Amino acid sequence: MIIGTTINSRYDIKMLIGDGGMANVYLAYDRTLKRHVAIKMLRYELSKDERFIKRFKRESSQVINLDHPNIVHVYNVGDYKQQPFIVMEYVKGKTLKDYLRENGALSPEVAVHLMKQLAEGVLYAHENNIIHRDLKTQNIMITDDQIIKITDFGIALSSNEADITQTNTIMGSVHYLAPELARGNLATERSDIYALGIILFELLTGDVPFKGEGAVNIALQHLETEMPSLKDVIPELPNSLDNIIHRATAKLPSERYQSVEELLCELNSALASDRVDEPLQSEVIKEMELEKTMVMPDLNKEVSEEMAKKKKTKKQKKFGVLNTALLSAYTVFLLMAMFFYYIIIYEPSHYKAEEVRIPDVASMTIDEAESELKSIGLKSAKVIYIEDSSYTEGDVFKTSPAIGTRVKVKSDVTLYVAKKPSRSTTSSSTQ
Repeated sequence: MIIGTTINSRYDIKMLIGDGGMANVYLAYDRTLKRHVAIKMLRYELSKDERFIKRFKRESSQVINLDHPNIVHVYNVGDYKQQPFIVMEYVKGKTLKDYLRENGALSPEVAVHLMKQLAEGVLYAHENNIIHRDLKTQNIMITDDQIIKITDFGIALSSNEADITQTNTIMGSVHYLAPELARGNLATERSDIYALGIILFELLTGDVPFKGEGAVNIALQHLETEMPSLKDVIPELPNSLDNIIHRATAKLPSERYQSVEELLCELNSALASDRVDEPLQSEVIKEMELEKTMVMPDLNKEVSEEMAKKKKTKKQKKFGVLNTALLSAYTVFLLMAMFFYYIIIYEPSHYKAEEVRIPDVASMTIDEAESELKSIGLKSAKVIYIEDSSYTEGDVFKTSPAIGTRVKVKSDVTLYVAKKPSRSTTSSSTQ
């Protein structure tokens, strides 16, 4: 029992204040600097596993030099009986997740106040080339004075590391997972921005936007399901906050805020009187799409009206005295109409590429699914493994485009394959 002992002749262990799947956090007293600190110690059963030791030590190496009021400061690192530990700033407070459980949805004023602090801390980390990759309300502390402190950089990465490789393993908590991470792509600053958008939604509504049974189900919602609107949950919330979430959580990284600094500027003005009732971006986009679909019908109507007018004019005049210029104009119009009909309608219909439907390859192995796709002229362009015990390991459970979708021959098809959760992933999900 470590409680009541003194490690490295300096830190008196007082009590357990945090219990996670990877490490335990203790309140301790630093005899040298005469202050309370938090000591995060890798669990004993994991201290023999090099993978966990590497991940644990990376947390301290990435953030030990970060010095920001909204990031939990790391003071020191060490080992106690071959168990690595990190000495951190002791934050007297609770996690933001627990704060929400006790208080429910927050007012726009409080939510923006907390989000600006959170964005300031993440911006500082990004400026120092650190991407958190696991931002969630469980990893954010809040003091009694409503001061935000970001913690748990255990899976953070330096954005300029030369040996970063892309994997198909989901990292981070699935409720805050950016679509590109669910696909197995490399994390970027905009992956953290996506998580910030999810957190803002949670602060304002008291709950995360996507829920379901199993990590795979939730990950697929991040990939395919439209982000719910704040106005559908709480109609009286400011339009500006709905717009901020809408942009921060765009499915494509290129459509999100390109930096946390942009997001922070939006937060600073979100509650201004001229912004609370601004047009909803989701509605503006729908109107733009509707206008695009209306262009062709309106054009066809104008052409039909013009042709009817010309026919009426022709009937009203005697053929024998038909004006030569009018006849020439009508002839040119008729030829142009025939030409465009041939190019736009006739030609494509005769040379349209052959199409097939995505076959049902669910519950097949990768080889069986690829063989089935190949037999009808499709290609398996990418295989993505997602950890979840709800499916048989190695079986395909979903495709993109979806099963039954009509696509052109030689199109690429992405296979989603179930993978047995690793011990680390299973433990992390219980935190």
